[in-house]
Amino acid sequence: MNTYYSRLGRLLDEKTPIYQEGYYVLCEGDEAKFSPEKPEGVELITAEAFTHALVEGCKFVIQSFAEGPDNKNVYAFNLYADEHNSYYIYMNTLDRFEKTLEKYRGGKYGDKYQKDSEVLSLKYSQGDFSFQLFPDDMGESSRIIRAFESLAYSVMDLDEDDCLSEEDEPVIAFEAGILKDGFNLLTLKAAAQLIEENAFAPLQLTEDFIAFAATGNDYVDYSLTMRKTIDLDLFYRLFPDVKEKDALFQVEIDKTAGLSVSEALDYWLPAVHSDYVPESPAQYIKFEYDLFMRLVCYSNSLARECLERLKKFDWNEPLERNDYELIANYQEALHFAGELTEDQRESCIAIAEQMTDSNEDLQEWANTLLAIART
Repeated sequence: MNTYYSRLGRLLDEKTPIYQEGYYVLCEGDEAKFSPEKPEGVELITAEAFTHALVEGCKFVIQSFAEGPDNKNVYAFNLYADEHNSYYIYMNTLDRFEKTLEKYRGGKYGDKYQKDSEVLSLKYSQGDFSFQLFPDDMGESSRIIRAFESLAYSVMDLDEDDCLSEEDEPVIAFEAGILKDGFNLLTLKAAAQLIEENAFAPLQLTEDFIAFAATGNDYVDYSLTMRKTIDLDLFYRLFPDVKEKDALFQVEIDKTAGLSVSEALDYWLPAVHSDYVPESPAQYIKFEYDLFMRLVCYSNSLARECLERLKKFDWNEPLERNDYELIANYQEALHFAGELTEDQRESCIAIAEQMTDSNEDLQEWANTLLAIART
């Protein structure tokens, strides 16, 4: 079920706030613990402090690169935070790109790098950039970024009951929201701040230089994050294939004009849960968030439709995979329906209670509805 990326889109577009409750603590031995209360006597990294560390770390990298021999014709800078909570900085120059292109053209698959589209694809392929830097290259910020990576890795195996105790030896603590996908938004904010502060001034830049944040998912990046920091005209000039896909996607959207809320919900449902149907957002270089955004125009009628469909489930009966996909879709769509009425909030709570009373495996789904009711 691909509603994860829709939620990520909501976070990156700041339509959903970063998770605010609790703290994750890195203790001696790289052991992770959770603390519902602000831990005392340990360095605490807030969202603002984490963004500041990213910005200052990037500035350190930029200045170091500017003082080196490769500082000429820099055309791209990318602050990359992947789904495994790892940070990288990618940079490239025209000189290095030309050498890479020459190498590929002289290799086994050289015939694939003759078309303009193929050359552009290689030019902005981060994996083929000559300059890849790591948190250890980020000066004083390295300590915080490395601690984040270590903690994020350890948190994956953290039991909900594994809370900070007096026997633990805390090293550093982070607001829980930073690790719960919030770091993607903070990475984007850091990239935007670098541009706003003209932090790339020490570099010898090309006229079409771009700086952006990346999530590790090309569809998310080309559809959303890159457009946050790159002027649209320049973006379309550098990526003409994306411009063409945008136009085709608009044609697809136009087909849904006039559909009822029920028809629209059904129309996009297959595309949210499969990459192999004609309506898939991937073919337009889009991701699931773009599809749910097509439902915003239905406002509160969307909430009414989703809740009516959820009420029809018999929670006492075993659920099939398709049932879970439908539940995920309807719950995610509720986030795009605007403010719920009081009756609708009560319906969310009632459905959540029915879920948990019938099947303890539905607790996570119930919690999602309760969170929606309290928004």
